[in-house]
Amino acid sequence: MHMRKVLLVFALALLTAPATALADTIQTAAGTYGWQTWSSTNLDQDGKPYWDNGSWDGNYKNIGYCLTGTGSCGMPDAPGAIPFWGSAYNSGTDSGGGFDPNFFFSKDTPGSTAALKIEIAGFANSNIFGWFETNSAGTSLGAQHELFNGPQGAGAIATFTPTLYYGFYLTTPQQNTFYTLSSKGSDPGIQHFAVFSGPGESYWLGMEDLKFCNTDKDYNDMVVRVAPVPEPATLTLLGTGLIGLAGLVRRRLKSARS
Repeated sequence: MHMRKVLLVFALALLTAPATALADTIQTAAGTYGWQTWSSTNLDQDGKPYWDNGSWDGNYKNIGYCLTGTGSCGMPDAPGAIPFWGSAYNSGTDSGGGFDPNFFFSKDTPGSTAALKIEIAGFANSNIFGWFETNSAGTSLGAQHELFNGPQGAGAIATFTPTLYYGFYLTTPQQNTFYTLSSKGSDPGIQHFAVFSGPGESYWLGMEDLKFCNTDKDYNDMVVRVAPVPEPATLTLLGTGLIGLAGLVRRRLKSARS
């Protein structure tokens, strides 16, 4: 292989190398839950999986339609039918798929970036979204850290550095606060978050901002994508590699002119 081709391959390897490890790991406080697969054909608004319900915002507009870019929900960068976290679900018979009432995350990367994708809610101008600290068992409710407030809309981005164990919360103007650890919130035992994995290192959160006694359970009131930010060591490696590549190219060109 010629030197120029070797250099090109080296450069591409640096530029395409994974910027981070996998996204932070989801944890459950109790019970047996996991990542469940589904397809757009399962979207029939029958409550199975738990987030597939009819929406007061319009027909065919729950979080499933938003993620797949189908029905009447348009969302930028719709990732498709990515796995959701919950109890066992059979996509062939469209059965099961209940929610995990208490899930949280363990940090695998130094920091994360939250991107607000859409808000389809009456409280869009006043909902507050953020993360909270917890312990390794998901039994404590620590300090809360706001990421997005009411005036911020689609396109808002926030970078945060969570504690080793953390979850997310949503506070509404009705003074209700819902947590991914639902036993700590305003609607105990009812999960107001749906979390989906992928593509790549990201995960998506769909939220319900009303108590279940007065809501459509469509989980599209706020949709946030969370992805890890590049590790500094990886950026340093990339920069060092490109500097070395540049020097190698200069030496090669100088040699060719001699």
